[in-house]
Amino acid sequence: MKKDNLKRIIRELEDLLTELKSEVYSDTEAYVHPWYEKTGSHAHLPHIEDDDGYAD
Repeated sequence: MKKDNLKRIIRELEDLLTELKSEVYSDTEAYVHPWYEKTGSHAHLPHIEDDDGYAD
């Protein structure tokens, strides 16, 4: 294949991927758990202070 054709195909694939992402991510109910919406918080990760002076 010629490089011009490959560049056009890549550009079109990137455009299609952008469209697909916008469709998927526009529906927040598909990927946001209702608990996070009601509490307004996110998953809690414990904060671990690792300032003991020893190499890990």
